[in-house]
Amino acid sequence: MTVGLSSSKGVLALLEERNPSVVRFALERLRPLVDTYWCEISDKLSKIEELSESSPAGEETRKLAALIASHVYFHLGAYDDSVNYALAAGSAFNFAERSPFTETILSCCIDKYVHYQEQPEAERQGLDPRLESLFTTLTDKWITQDDVPVKELVGFAIRARRLCFLEKVLRQHISATKSAAVLNFTFHVASVLVRDIAFRRKILEILVKLYTQGDLTAVDYFSQVQCLLFLGNSALTVELIEDLINSDRKAIAYQLAFDMCEYGSQEFISAVADAIERKAILTSVSQAEEPNEAEGEAVPLLPSNQPEAAKKEAADGDEEKKLPDVYQKLLDALTGGMSASLYLNFLYANCNADIHVLNRIRQYTDQRRAVAHNATVIAHAFMYSGTTIDVFLRNDVEWLARASCWSRFVAAASVGVIHYGHVKEGFNVVEPHLPKGDIGLYPYSEAGALYALGLIHAPVCAGRNRKAIAYLRDALHKYYTNVYIIHGASLGIGLAAMGLRDAELSDSLLPSIGSSHAVASEGAALGIGLIMMGSGNRDIIDNLKSLAQEESQREKTIRGLSMAMALVMLGREDECWVLANQLLDDADPWMKLGGCFMLGLGYAGVEDTKVLERLLSVAVKDTSDDVRRNAATMIGFLTIKDPGLCVDLTRVLVDSYNPHIRYGVGMALGVAAAGTGRADVIEILWELKDDLVDFVRQGAYIALALVMVQMTEAENPKVKELRDIFAKKIVGRKEDMCSKFGCIVASGLLDAGGRNCTFALHQHHHRLDKAVAGMFVFMQHWYWFPYFLMISLAMRPTCFIGLNENLQVPVYKFKSNAPPSRFALPKSVLAEKKEAKAAALKAVVLSTTKKEQEFVRLKRIGSAAKDQEAEGAENNATTASPTSPATATADKQQEKEEQEPTSVILSNTSRVTARQLAVITHDVDGRFVPIKPNFSSICILRDTRPSEGGPKLMREFGWNSNDDDDAPPPEPFTWP
Repeated sequence: MTVGLSSSKGVLALLEERNPSVVRFALERLRPLVDTYWCEISDKLSKIEELSESSPAGEETRKLAALIASHVYFHLGAYDDSVNYALAAGSAFNFAERSPFTETILSCCIDKYVHYQEQPEAERQGLDPRLESLFTTLTDKWITQDDVPVKELVGFAIRARRLCFLEKVLRQHISATKSAAVLNFTFHVASVLVRDIAFRRKILEILVKLYTQGDLTAVDYFSQVQCLLFLGNSALTVELIEDLINSDRKAIAYQLAFDMCEYGSQEFISAVADAIERKAILTSVSQAEEPNEAEGEAVPLLPSNQPEAAKKEAADGDEEKKLPDVYQKLLDALTGGMSASLYLNFLYANCNADIHVLNRIRQYTDQRRAVAHNATVIAHAFMYSGTTIDVFLRNDVEWLARASCWSRFVAAASVGVIHYGHVKEGFNVVEPHLPKGDIGLYPYSEAGALYALGLIHAPVCAGRNRKAIAYLRDALHKYYTNVYIIHGASLGIGLAAMGLRDAELSDSLLPSIGSSHAVASEGAALGIGLIMMGSGNRDIIDNLKSLAQEESQREKTIRGLSMAMALVMLGREDECWVLANQLLDDADPWMKLGGCFMLGLGYAGVEDTKVLERLLSVAVKDTSDDVRRNAATMIGFLTIKDPGLCVDLTRVLVDSYNPHIRYGVGMALGVAAAGTGRADVIEILWELKDDLVDFVRQGAYIALALVMVQMTEAENPKVKELRDIFAKKIVGRKEDMCSKFGCIVASGLLDAGGRNCTFALHQHHHRLDKAVAGMFVFMQHWYWFPYFLMISLAMRPTCFIGLNENLQVPVYKFKSNAPPSRFALPKSVLAEKKEAKAAALKAVVLSTTKKEQEFVRLKRIGSAAKDQEAEGAENNATTASPTSPATATADKQQEKEEQEPTSVILSNTSRVTARQLAVITHDVDGRFVPIKPNFSSICILRDTRPSEGGPKLMREFGWNSNDDDDAPPPEPFTWP
């Protein structure tokens, strides 16, 4: 402010002068006055604007007038005009000045720039070059300042989509710190917050380039592989693993292989595995030729005069030659064979499923009804998923024989869930049921066995299931006229070759879609969707869409084709937006269903605003109950990474008048919060379980089981109440069958995998495609009961399995910093009965018992009194009183002994729930330490003291895991 001036009118009068020097002098005098007398200056705003546009006094005068106009508009609240004149001011605008005006203008400029950058390139109308210049100047200045937090710069660069600025910031920070922390932060932001796939890929490409540069003191291989997984860059991944093996860091290579198996797509894993196998073969061949080269003469493997058959046999033997040990182990870890074997052993050895729950279900439900029988078989499959334990079925073959028609199909297929991942013995398990020769007109169990074979091989990389795929394909061709075999074989092929993206294999199922039987067509369509999962293949999509739009096409076939199209577009995001809207605009409700499916799977885990708005609109406005129900359900798939958002979006729909919408909301919450135990989700589902409509209650029971799996009474007391509700509903004679069915199935889900499994659709920001696909097909059980079994794809063992560098299980201890009861297993039915009986006996005390107890008490007190000094009758009386020091000390000691410890020591291959991981700690000074910071499930342990000799290995991991990595073969089981 200029001292002595009480008004700016005198200075404003100078603006009317013709002399340019006087006008410039007036503007210079107005500049410090504008923030005080802006109200007076606004009367001359038109004159100032005129000067800013064309001033005879020169460029500097024009810029000065623009700056004053910007200040006036700022005080008037017209920020857009203020920004325009600030940009016109050019160098006169000092953006380094700290004032409300400067900060507001810069904020508005950044917002305008970001808004422009966020628009699709086709819709952009051109950027003001002055704004571009200001932004470039700002970023160059910020980079040189040391006081600007690097994370803010990274976030700003990503939001503004300035990749050159982002790379410059990252390189400068790495050069100064030699740390990869900022790269990890950038990866987290890109994978969680960036919605545009193309832009995300560009960020990750920069990160991969920076991870591999030599400036880092320690390379974060795990984050680097995460980037490569998102990019699908198998070539760089193979190079990285090869470098690790050559540099004698095979432990890190093994851990990366386990991570890729867990998070990677089948196409990516197959490409990496094939490349590694080729390198391994070349390595083994070169090693075999070295001795001959040293001698200077190559010795033929076979004499030239041997017959061709012998030569062919020798060639076959060379092809089957075992790879070098490190490569063989690496491939086993990468393709899922080793993890499936380890999980199988763990689930078998630690199975805690309560068979008395199943016995109670069978006892108190009418098993002559197919619905109850089906539900019991399905619940049994869930309870013993992956454990290979089928005692319940073997012990009551007569009861199992009551299954008929498609119930036999479900019963046979459930064996695949029980032996999930038991690949080595997969054929032996289902061999008694597989089709052989003349199979009759209704081969339900044979078709179910083919479905089971696919479930057994589902967790292993599709490229390693060639034998199973070939067998299922032969069965499909051999029995091409039998609709039941077509259905079972199609599902089996889809599961065994899930995500393989083999166009030839999918084409072999296309003729079956034209079958005269709708069940066969639906199964074939779903099989194609599973094979081509996530490929986004437009030719396949066009074929499926044209088949679905044929006149007089059956509803089941259209629904199967809709599911297939959605699976093909899994994770393709904006690639499926136009097609999904085309399907939603179709008049056929079953085609609209396909649009809902496609949005749900295409944007799974993305939380895209426009997609959520579209699904909510369809759920509220559509005329078809099926479409509205599934639109509400698909919201859950979009919000699997943020269940709280699902709660916010669907809370209002819980009170909808339409029961189908309420059911869809329950399923959406179950999908979004599966395995999380979120209290807000449980609260909403707890209300839905008392709904007036039976199928809404059924959905609420199933959703509650999905959310509360592995929760303990210490974490949420409602778990015990929920189990009691299930028991009461199942036993109740007046309960409707629909609710009973939900309670039975939910009982199995609540104890999934012998109480050692949870449900997970994402892990460490990665969407688990197989799990998402399994959960999606599971949600279609509304139309077809056999789809219930697909949820086994979303089951994830909760354990810690530590392996040394030789992939053996060493003796290892770690600590859980929580009371044992917090994550303890629930009590069995028999244990609860015994406790209730003991409590009842304790409540009834006979008079003779009281006399005996009083006698014992007086005798104990008398013994204590003899040890003390005799101080008279009063002291003796005091000693005999209930509040005596001796008694009080004894009570305190007993209380101390009964007090629960605050932590527990766990051994290797222990059950560790998802919520328990937060309280797990490892001894950093121990012989073994985890090689990966954020460990889960299978973790490689680094030996810090190898000089102490070979570590002691676990000898009791269900059975001797060091000699044989698989469960023992099951006993022969023949269908009654």
